[in-house]
This record gives sequence, structure tokens and C-alpha cells, in this order.
Amino acid sequence: MKLSVISPTFDEAQNVGPLLEQLSQVLCGVDYEILIVDDDSPDQTWFVAQQAARRDRRVRVLRRLQNPGLGAAVIDGFKAAQGEVVACIDADLQHDPSILPKMLEELGRGSDVVVGSRYVVGGGTGDWNWFRRIESQTATALAKIVLGANLNDPMSGYFLMWREDFARVQEQLNGKGFKILLEILAKLHPANIREVPYTFRSRMAGKSKLSSKVVFQYLGQLCQLSKVGRLYSERFLKFATIGSVGVAVNLLTMTLFLKLTGEPGWQASAVASLTANVSNYILNNYWTFSDRLHKGFAIVKGYFSYLLMTSLGLVVTTSAYIVLTSGLRQISVFRYPPFGSFTALFCQSLSIVFGMYLNYRLNTAITWPDRARPEASQLRLRSRAVVARLLGRRKEPTP
Repeated sequence: MKLSVISPTFDEAQNVGPLLEQLSQVLCGVDYEILIVDDDSPDQTWFVAQQAARRDRRVRVLRRLQNPGLGAAVIDGFKAAQGEVVACIDADLQHDPSILPKMLEELGRGSDVVVGSRYVVGGGTGDWNWFRRIESQTATALAKIVLGANLNDPMSGYFLMWREDFARVQEQLNGKGFKILLEILAKLHPANIREVPYTFRSRMAGKSKLSSKVVFQYLGQLCQLSKVGRLYSERFLKFATIGSVGVAVNLLTMTLFLKLTGEPGWQASAVASLTANVSNYILNNYWTFSDRLHKGFAIVKGYFSYLLMTSLGLVVTTSAYIVLTSGLRQISVFRYPPFGSFTALFCQSLSIVFGMYLNYRLNTAITWPDRARPEASQLRLRSRAVVARLLGRRKEPTP
């Protein structure tokens, strides 16, 4: 039985040598290979690993030039592995290599997946400060609650499994999340999971990759893997989240407008909606559609496309506001006391709902299209035809 140890790297040039040395010591007597999967590190981690590979035939290097990211790197490494068993370990030596033989032994006893765990008896988080501990425990609790993960340390990035099991689910993995183990477990549904304790060690060199972006990636990953995420796409959930932020911007702007003018007419609704529209475009461009990001002058072009697509939503929102407020003004209870700011805000909140889904469909097809998908191009053409008809243009675009 051959073991393939995959270590995803980015700017870990100083850590590759010590990692390879420690792995060679603990895996003495084991048939193994080590695959360094590097995301084209600026510090040339890939070159350091290639030098080591020339000295040791058991070391291989996969230099990735596209689709960067920890999850995607692990997936590519597992796909390229030659062993019957695949293991994932960080290159910064925070994962203790000495437990690998024990993990391999547990797999041989009938386990489907073996996880290096900080949260079972014998494990620990080392010299973490109180904030890092709370952060990790919160993320772990969320994974258990949202995904129902029957695991003490579902946030672990240190695990080992059969390659044939990985092959069964590899096409279902997108690798966008920071914790690839969560995605594998959610798709594989292994019957037998074992945890082997270890103490999380301090980083030898380099900088931690943990950032606010990683936190958002994790939350997005939880949404995608949850039951809610199975009903709606991750992109739509992001769009809806930003729509919620837009509601806050909309209502805040309208509140300021009402305080400054005291006039709850249609102008208040229009100004608030347009302000939220600009905010939503910026946030959607840099988060919801980050893989189709508008840059440079394309931002201006993209915004006008977004404005055109959402104009229908703006019309629907403002029209609904007019209908609602006009109707309520006819009811005597809203005349005495006079129609006020609270009622205007309530009507605006209801009106916003009508435009959201229409906005999402049009902008996904036209403003941020997936040009790699033929069906997306067809949808874009059909959507443009609909818009043309709504604008009074008789000639429809032909595929």
C-alpha cells in the first residue's frame, strides 16, 4: 500500500526542507511519495521543492499557474497522486508529521477517513491566544450545527483517506472553500471516521494565511454545503446577502432624506434606491461575481449594464411604493395621525422585495455572464431580447 502525502504551499520556501526531512524520518519503512502542490509562490517555493525532488525521487512538484487556492490545490494534488492512500498536511509544520504512521494504521483497521484532531483527548492548540481559541471553537461549533458534522475537529486541514473514495466525489468538489475536509465529508458521507490527537505547533517561518477573506470563504462554504445551499446556489445567496446590505443602505438613505426634506413622496424612494444600487454593484462585483470581476474601464461599462438591468427592479420598487402609499393614504387610520416616516419606510421595505430575483437573473446573464458556458450565452441573448422588447425595440438579437 503506497501513501501519497500532499502538501499545498504558498510562500513556504523556508519550510519545505524541514517538512521533507521530518516526513522522511517518520515514514521510514513506508512506501510513500510526497507531492508539493505550489500556487506559483513569489518566494519560489516550487523551485526549492524541485531542487529537493532532484535529490529524492519520492518527492514530486506540481506548480499551479491557474485557479489558486488551498482547496483547489488539495484537489489537484489528490488527483495527481499515485498512492492508494492520500494525506493532506500543511507545509508550515503546524501539523505534527509524527502521527502519520498512527493515522495510516487507523485507516488500515477499517476507517474511511482519519483526521488529525486538536480537540480529542491528547490533542491541543499549543500556544494560541484566547482570541484564536474562541475563533476556532466558534468555527467548529458552526460546522457541527450547520452541517451536522459528527467530528470533534471538522476544521482540521490534516487528514488521510483512500484515494478511490476521493475519486468517487472529486467531480462534486469545487475547492473554493478554505476547509476542503468539510466539503469532502459532506459529499462522501463516510461511515467510519477516526480522529488521532496531536498538538498544533507554532509556524516555523513565513506568515499565516488566515485573513478576513478566509473567514468570508468559510462562511460561504458553510452556506453552500448546508441544506439551504442545496436549495439555492452560493452565488444567489451572496447576491441576496448584498441585497440585504442594500436594504440597509436604502432605508438609511431614505431616513436621511425624510429628515432633511420631510417629504415622503416618490422622490425619497427613488434617491434611496439609486444610492443602494451603486453600493450593490460595487459589492457584487468584488464578492458575488469575483470570478468574473470587472476591472479598469470595464467597471464603468459594467455599472451601466448593471444599472440598465436593475432599472426594471428600480421601476418595480418605486411603482410598488407608490401603489402601497397611495392605498394606505386612503385609509382613514393613516390620515389621523398623518402619514408618517415609519409607514413610508415600511412600504419601501415591502417594495424592495419585488425587484431582487429579477435583478439577479438579468445581471447573472448579462452584466456578469459566464462566457465559458454556451447555455449562458444563449440566456444572455434571450435576456437582451426581453429587455429590447420592454424598451420598445422591435428587432431581436439572433443567436
